[in-house]
Amino acid sequence: MRIHSPEKINELKKLRKRGYSINELVALLTVPKTTVWHHVHNVSILPRYALSLRAKRGGGALRKQKNWQAAQGAAQVLLRGPYRELAIAIAMLYWGEGSKKTCEFINSDGKMIKIYLHFLRNALKIPKENIKPTMRIFSGMNRKKCLDYWSQISAIPKHRFLVRFNDGGTRGRTRYGMCRITVKKGSHTLKLMHSLIERGSGELMAER
Repeated sequence: MRIHSPEKINELKKLRKRGYSINELVALLTVPKTTVWHHVHNVSILPRYALSLRAKRGGGALRKQKNWQAAQGAAQVLLRGPYRELAIAIAMLYWGEGSKKTCEFINSDGKMIKIYLHFLRNALKIPKENIKPTMRIFSGMNRKKCLDYWSQISAIPKHRFLVRFNDGGTRGRTRYGMCRITVKKGSHTLKLMHSLIERGSGELMAER
């Protein structure tokens, strides 16, 4: 654990009293967010700065609301355009197999990985540098054959794959292990996926 100087801790507290937000303190003094919170969460804000801090917090909530509105709008456009069927299919796949906290999709079925990547590349226009592939394999699997397979399925060069061996277990029943696709800087894409799940499932039920 890194120990910060008393001078830096005192500066943290001094700036906090003047209404600096935790994110501002992190950026200004290059101190981890958890460390900042530990030292300033009990610090009382001077009355003349309290209104300013509340406005900053409100601004963060407003930005979050606008980001969700943008994602919901993008979902609506997809569901009204030429990628409607694909968007609904991906939403249902992501609902069952995708991560809820980061934009990640993992599966052992090559067809699912291929169609998911097709959606990212063509419907969402995600740049190739923001698509991060990870292969998970287990004891008894041929690393080269598995990597060849997932590289061919994903159309991603083998050198770009992160390989995890026996990560989370020591046995695997799949032939080629599993492939995880992560969208880097994927906050908006994750919101879009959740918006597609909500709207797509609602439209499917309404069509019954």
